Amino acid sequence: MSLVSPIHVFRHAAKKNPVQPVGRRFLVGLVLASFGVNTSSLAMQCNGKSDALGTSRVIAVDPKDHPRIGTMQYPETLPLADHEVVITFDDGPSPRYTDRVLEILASECVKATFFMVGRMAATFPDEARKVEADGHTVGTHSLSHPFTFGRMTESQAGQEIDGGIVAVGTALGNPEELAPFFRVPGLLTSERTEAAIASRGLMTWSADVPADDWLRISSAEIVKRAISRLEAKSRGILLLHDIHERTVEALPDLLSELKTRGYRVVQVVSANATIAKTATTPEQWRLPPARAVGAEENPAVADAPPSTTAPAKKAAALRRIEGSSSRLGGAKGF
Repeated sequence: MSLVSPIHVFRHAAKKNPVQPVGRRFLVGLVLASFGVNTSSLAMQCNGKSDALGTSRVIAVDPKDHPRIGTMQYPETLPLADHEVVITFDDGPSPRYTDRVLEILASECVKATFFMVGRMAATFPDEARKVEADGHTVGTHSLSHPFTFGRMTESQAGQEIDGGIVAVGTALGNPEELAPFFRVPGLLTSERTEAAIASRGLMTWSADVPADDWLRISSAEIVKRAISRLEAKSRGILLLHDIHERTVEALPDLLSELKTRGYRVVQVVSANATIAKTATTPEQWRLPPARAVGAEENPAVADAPPSTTAPAKKAAALRRIEGSSSRLGGAKGF
C-alpha cells in the first residue's frame, strides 16, 4: 500500500471546500494537525515498506523571527532535536537529475527542500512542478546563480533575488507555492545582500553539513563526508545538489545510512496566516557543541573546510566544474 501524503489529503478536501491559494506545501502542517496524522505512522505505509525512512515531522518557521540560519555562516540553525536532519538540494531543477532524485526520495517517503535557480526552473517548468506536486518545499537560489553576491549592491542583489522568485513562481504556476526561503549562490553573501534578502521578508538559508557533492569525488565519498559531519553535529541542515550524477548515485546509500543510524528527516515550511509557527525555545535554534569523532571513523572531517573559508572554497570548486557540467537546455550555470 502506498503512502497517502498530506498534500493529497488536502487536495481531496479542497475539492469539497475550496480555499484561497496559500500554497499546497504550506498546508502540510495544517493538514497533519487537522487530520491527526502522524508522519511516522505514515512512513509505515510507504510503498508497502514497513521500514521506510519517512518524514518524521513538519516544522513551520517564521523568517521574521529567525532570518538567517545554518552554522556554516550564522550562529543559528533550525530547531532540530538530536538525530534530526533537513535535506536540501540546490541548483535544479533538471530532467536528467531532479526526476531521479524525486523517485529516490519517494521510495523512502522523504520530503526535502529544493532551492531552485530561476533560469533552470524557466527552462524545465515540468520538473519544477513535479517537485512541488510531490510535496517538497520549494525555495529560490537567485535567477542566474552568479558568484558575485558578495560584491553586489543591494539593488543588484535584489534584482537577482526577485528575478529568481518570479521565474520559479511562474514555473510552478503560482507564486504562492513558493516558500520565503533563499540560499545565496556559493554562500557568498554580504551585508548588502543580507539587507536585500531581509527587506523582502525572506529567510536566508546556509547549511550545517556540506556533503561536498559539488567536488569531483565518488558517490561513496559523498555519503562518507555527509554522515561523518552529521554525526559530529548530531543534527542539522544537509547541503546537496540535484545537478550531479554522483549525487543521484549517492542518495540511496545516504538515505539508507541515515535510517541505519537512527536519523529522522524533518520537513520545513513557512508559518503564515494559515499555519501557526512551531513553538520553540531560543536554545533550540543553536547547535550543541560538536562531538569528537575519531580520525579512524571519520577521515573526511579533517578535510572539511572551516566555516570561514567554506563559501569561497565552494564557489571556486563550482567554477572549476562549471565548464565540464552540462548546460541543460541552454540554462546558464548551475
